[in-house]
Amino acid sequence: MKYSADPHLRQLALEAAQHVTTDAGRMHKDDVLDDLCARIREREDLNGAVLRKAAQALMRDLGERRSPRRNRRTGGLYHPESIMKLGNGIWVWMKHTTQTDMSQWGVICARNTIRTMTAGADNQQYVYERTDAFRANPGITTLHPLELSVFHYRQDTLDGTDWDEDHGEL
Repeated sequence: MKYSADPHLRQLALEAAQHVTTDAGRMHKDDVLDDLCARIREREDLNGAVLRKAAQALMRDLGERRSPRRNRRTGGLYHPESIMKLGNGIWVWMKHTTQTDMSQWGVICARNTIRTMTAGADNQQYVYERTDAFRANPGITTLHPLELSVFHYRQDTLDGTDWDEDHGEL
């Protein structure tokens, strides 16, 4: 679900990241976080949106920490206080899981595994291609000129995001 304050929060995060970026294009997450917190403190109008984002992060953390994991002693995944994510925003405590829930969770797990493996393979292919291109072009030391000259990169919006709606061109 998209909330009207989301673009403002994303803009603050981008500004914080840009502010702490070094001349070498690097930033440390703690520095981004500190800068972002300072920016948020200045914007009382965003307190409700920030509270919601914090709650979402805590909820995500709960779901990740309580996700079923292999038990070393029993070899099984069961723990009564684990949480199974069934999709469409529905979670169920493992002790209350039905046969239908189990089947649905299995389908979701398989789908997630396939997505993860596909994304990993795509990332590895990208890394191999760029690493080979760096070797073939020793005068190029950073990715941007490599992308421009070897792979003919053209500036475009970030695919699959609402970047263009919220920020326009940089």
